Amino acid sequence: MRFAPRRLALLALLVAAGCPRPPAAAVGPESALQAYLNAVAAGRLDEAYNWMSADYRKTHDRAAFERALGDRRGAEKLRGARVELEAEAQLPDGERLPLVMENGAWRLARDPLDFYPQRTPAEALRSFLRAVENRRYEVVVRFVPSRYRATVTVDAVRARWEGERRAELGQQLDAIRAALARGEPLELGPPEGEARLQLGERKQAKLVREDGDWKIESLE
Repeated sequence: MRFAPRRLALLALLVAAGCPRPPAAAVGPESALQAYLNAVAAGRLDEAYNWMSADYRKTHDRAAFERALGDRRGAEKLRGARVELEAEAQLPDGERLPLVMENGAWRLARDPLDFYPQRTPAEALRSFLRAVENRRYEVVVRFVPSRYRATVTVDAVRARWEGERRAELGQQLDAIRAALARGEPLELGPPEGEARLQLGERKQAKLVREDGDWKIESLE
């Protein structure tokens, strides 16, 4: 597994700017935030600007930074900001396993042995692919919206995915897999509780959310 930093959620300004990188020796996130606030309060705006990330400084020159800061009274709302550290492990199939920092140690934010999560549209699509590939048709049924469940059985799902249209349906799965690998964005709504992944001209995967889980409405 490859671990990659995900977010240092310090405050609205610094999140938008990215994680601040100290100009000298590395310090913790709380110290970085405090150093920024101290610099602003003392009017040392050059120093404060240096605490902003390289990405932020690419789009905000020194003058723009000072204009955004205004009279510096806005910095008062940052005092008492809470630092939350998060990371994620990228699994071989592209799924991401979130971790959080608790009491000085990293902890898993969800069960890594839950092979078929449905908490997000992307998770649901990857889980759906995995279930079909593993011929776990009793799991595939979990991805059927409730209004269709009365007529969809495990045997019916097996017949669909292993029947005459198997090659055609396999191409649909390949298209989903390729779109996820490319990082194609999933469109959320409207309406609320729906998501779509574009798979090409006039083709898409449509999902709906029910009781907190995302399910496959259609593959068109």
